[in-house]
Amino acid sequence: MGGDMAGDVPFGVLLRRLRVGAGLTLEQLAEASGVTDRAISDMERGVSLRPRARTVAALADGLGAAGEDRESLLAAARAGRGAVAGTRLPPPRQVADFTGRGAELAQVARWAAGDRAVVVVSGDAGVGKTSFAIRAAHAWPAEEQLFVDLRGLDEKPQTAAAVLGRLIRAVDPDRRSVPPEADEASALWQTLIGGRRLVVVLDNAIAEAQVRPVLPARGPAVVVVTSRRSLSGLEDVHRLRLDPLPEADSVTLLDGILRREAASPEQLRHIARLCANIPLALRIAGNRLVSRPEWTADDLITRLAAGDPQVKAAFDLSYQQLSEVARRLFRRLALVPGTSTGPELAAVLAEEPLLATEDALDELVDLSLLQQRPDGRLDFHDLLRLYAGQALDREEAAADRAAAKRRRDAWLLDTATVAGRHFEPDYGPGRAGAAELVDFRSPGRAGDWLRAEAENWLAALRAAPDRRVVDVAESLHWYSDSWFAWPGWEEVFTLSSAAAERLGDDRLRAIHEGYLTWVYLVAQHRAGKGLEHARRAFTAAVRSGDRRQIGWAQYYVAWALRLLERDPEAVEHIRAAVREFRATGDREGVPNGLLMWADLLVRQGEPDEGAVLFREIIATVRDPATAPPPHIAGYAEATASQVLADIEAGAGRWPEALEAATRQVEIRGRQGDNPGAMVRALALRAYILVEIGDHEQARADLAALDAMRDRAGDQVRRPGPLRDRIELIERALGRSGQDPGRGR
Repeated sequence: MGGDMAGDVPFGVLLRRLRVGAGLTLEQLAEASGVTDRAISDMERGVSLRPRARTVAALADGLGAAGEDRESLLAAARAGRGAVAGTRLPPPRQVADFTGRGAELAQVARWAAGDRAVVVVSGDAGVGKTSFAIRAAHAWPAEEQLFVDLRGLDEKPQTAAAVLGRLIRAVDPDRRSVPPEADEASALWQTLIGGRRLVVVLDNAIAEAQVRPVLPARGPAVVVVTSRRSLSGLEDVHRLRLDPLPEADSVTLLDGILRREAASPEQLRHIARLCANIPLALRIAGNRLVSRPEWTADDLITRLAAGDPQVKAAFDLSYQQLSEVARRLFRRLALVPGTSTGPELAAVLAEEPLLATEDALDELVDLSLLQQRPDGRLDFHDLLRLYAGQALDREEAAADRAAAKRRRDAWLLDTATVAGRHFEPDYGPGRAGAAELVDFRSPGRAGDWLRAEAENWLAALRAAPDRRVVDVAESLHWYSDSWFAWPGWEEVFTLSSAAAERLGDDRLRAIHEGYLTWVYLVAQHRAGKGLEHARRAFTAAVRSGDRRQIGWAQYYVAWALRLLERDPEAVEHIRAAVREFRATGDREGVPNGLLMWADLLVRQGEPDEGAVLFREIIATVRDPATAPPPHIAGYAEATASQVLADIEAGAGRWPEALEAATRQVEIRGRQGDNPGAMVRALALRAYILVEIGDHEQARADLAALDAMRDRAGDQVRRPGPLRDRIELIERALGRSGQDPGRGR
């Protein structure tokens, strides 16, 4: 059945197909593979999307899958591990062996029942602050649980504005932009969470300023902050300090990990004391003993006692017993610049094939030296990252470390370039090129990788030579339209604009200042800042003498002025832009420029003059001699038809209005990827049909609109012109079969 397995079949679907084909029940496969039937069920149902490599291999063995079937199963699992979950911020999994802390959990639960529950959990490294916060969060009923790592020990911890941006997009994924300033973002956040029962975990804070703007003014939202510090500057919060576990709980934790009679209570207490009763060290030491069945508890005690004091001894013990590949991988993972890695980047750092790297990653996870997140990516406890970095400095020469960094950055930037080209009209999936280790079969997969590795490839871009920066940013600018909400675009195009300036290339500077203008106008809604950079683009374009770039710079200036409601000035610049576009035969620029010009005319009370330009747009995109790429042509014709239909309806020219509205519906139907736009198109045509008395067709459009309401989401539900128009149509069509006439 291998031929069936090709393509983008999800792992769970493929697993079930192979299991049924092998004639196995869940229980039979569980017995054959050693994986629990509950875990297999979760995978098949898509609850668990990213199983570990060792688990997949066990399932393949249990199925008796070989050849193409086995490879397809492994490939589907890797593809799932490479995906990301949009803007959601789910907390990490609860540790299965969480032990003790009952009194502390009960205290936090009492605080959470109050009107404003903000809890600061402090303590030394490794005592389990994060595990405790996650445990507490899962104990409370909530609409949603959100988790953000504030990266307090990094050179550049997360800013409050960045934290708020991630949280706002998580609770309002349809939002097009988030205020860049912390004060404004905080006000929006307070509005969004008002009355909502959320639990927010802010992990690893370094300072009060990181978290203060996030704290709710009142309930029922609950916030738990973890930090090595007490954050004494925060007012009106509850504080709880976690100390190392009591000896009895440490013994219970170890006993649960070992699950064998070879360790006596006294031996368990001895191990606990050598690990300073620190949960992280206890897990590492216990898992080390489990993985060495030939060892006795006394062997573990001897090795711990011979090492450095307390926690580091447990780290040393596990590190020294790793395979050579896993040791090299562990210390080089300290070179991952972001908070997490996928297996492909890990393979680049380890200089090993992907399958061997996945085995080594499983070895590290099994020994608690690495953590696997719910999205399948891997990260360090901050204490272990520090330990890995020290091992790297101690065991590898400076030249080798530098070479590893160069390989890391080259791979990240090469892969980002290929991924970005999947979205470019001149490249696309068929011509984007191949990426080492990652199989981009579609723009969706390319976009998933760019999002998952964004922290890492952006860090590589910061250190890249100027020409490389410009080339990578250029390859990503089409993709930025698909992920406009990411705050990192400001840095990407700031870097590329500065690089173009250092290269002394005014044409490139004009292009990349234009991209930066787009960031401020579209992603951040900062029209004043956008105008500043649009003028810089214009100055550079004039110096370069490139008329096409002069046209685009004029276009961006006009766009910024339009957003600032300086319409007369905007008209002057957009007319100049269209003139340059026509002179240079810019097929993308002409329809875009005409759209803005026509819109400005309508806004200034000149709809008939605007209608002339909208008709010109339709003719331009339909003529093969002047038509832009299809995605621009479709957008331009649909937009022009929509506004033209409104203009004609406003003037009472109903046949012309119906023709334009029908054209828009047909275009939106062919595009098929924007339910909100289709709902607006159907509502406009239904309104016109009601006006001309064709109630049967109006009802058909209303029925089609109703079928798309859920997919269109808040665009239909929120108050505004669209909802008003739909309600008007519904009232008109509900009049017991009587002709409502024009009704106006």
